Amino acid sequence: MKAGIHYLWVFLIALESNTTQAQWTFNADNAGYYTDDVALFSATRRLSLKDDPTQPNIDKTGQGSDFIYEPSLEAEWTGHNSFGEISFATDVGGYVFTNQTAFSHGLFDFELAQSFATNTKLSLHYNYVPDLFLGTNTFLQRTGKEAEYDETLSSHYWSFHIDQNVTEDIVIRLLSRYGLRNYHAPFVYRDTQFWTIGPHLEWDINKDISILVGYHYERGAAEHHRVTHFADDLSYTNHYASSELKVKLLEALTVNLIFDYEHNVSMSDRQDDKRFGSHENLYQGELELEYELTHATQLKLGWQHGNRRLNTEMINVKNNNVWLGFEYKF
Repeated sequence: MKAGIHYLWVFLIALESNTTQAQWTFNADNAGYYTDDVALFSATRRLSLKDDPTQPNIDKTGQGSDFIYEPSLEAEWTGHNSFGEISFATDVGGYVFTNQTAFSHGLFDFELAQSFATNTKLSLHYNYVPDLFLGTNTFLQRTGKEAEYDETLSSHYWSFHIDQNVTEDIVIRLLSRYGLRNYHAPFVYRDTQFWTIGPHLEWDINKDISILVGYHYERGAAEHHRVTHFADDLSYTNHYASSELKVKLLEALTVNLIFDYEHNVSMSDRQDDKRFGSHENLYQGELELEYELTHATQLKLGWQHGNRRLNTEMINVKNNNVWLGFEYKF
């Protein structure tokens, strides 16, 4: 990761000498959350067309509530070259859990984008989440003895977007991505690679109302590290659809309404695997109010509710997140 960031900076420094009107902008966010399920918090907060909607499999939910602090800082460099506008953005943040500190983790996102005179924009994205703790899980040793271990992984994905303005108010986006979920010992046999494709549509209906809708199809493969003594294959197919509505109610007040749906299907071919023949439906809704204090500062208040159900289980798993945030642009 360090080498990749170094080369990006070298590239930008070399590029800056060939651009004009280059500038930096910064955006700082601070938010406080309450969640009633720490195991699901990161997965539910990142369930978005703009983030990582297919988070790792969570075997054990209901691991307790907590308060979480989220600091983040986004920096963006923009300039112009012979093709059009070029930009590089980095977003660094994290979730800091107050009591269940093992769930704390960082979030790192990088984007390089180039716009063209044809109203087309190409962008490359890299997202990295190191040492994401999922909770404790059961590991079956070759002797047949079961033991509880901390389940932790590091997640990477690379994404390529093609944005095209079909009108002044409508943008169509084609997305593709490739990613890795690298599990730490002793769960390395769960290592998963995944591929995603999908379209997005952004439409500014008028100056006060805008929508974003999209669909992703994803295939995850974990067969390459599968162990013979333990039927535990995380391979899957995923269908994800989302719609976001943004409405300006007053001059300084905006409401965001988001609905997400996921359908996950296990691709395990072992009949002794508890995932064999299983599928999961997930529904999630979000309501967020944004109040503009000044041109550069905003307050945010939100609530998110999720409901998921495996066909092999008798009960639904529900969770709630509420938050209050402050955003400052400079």
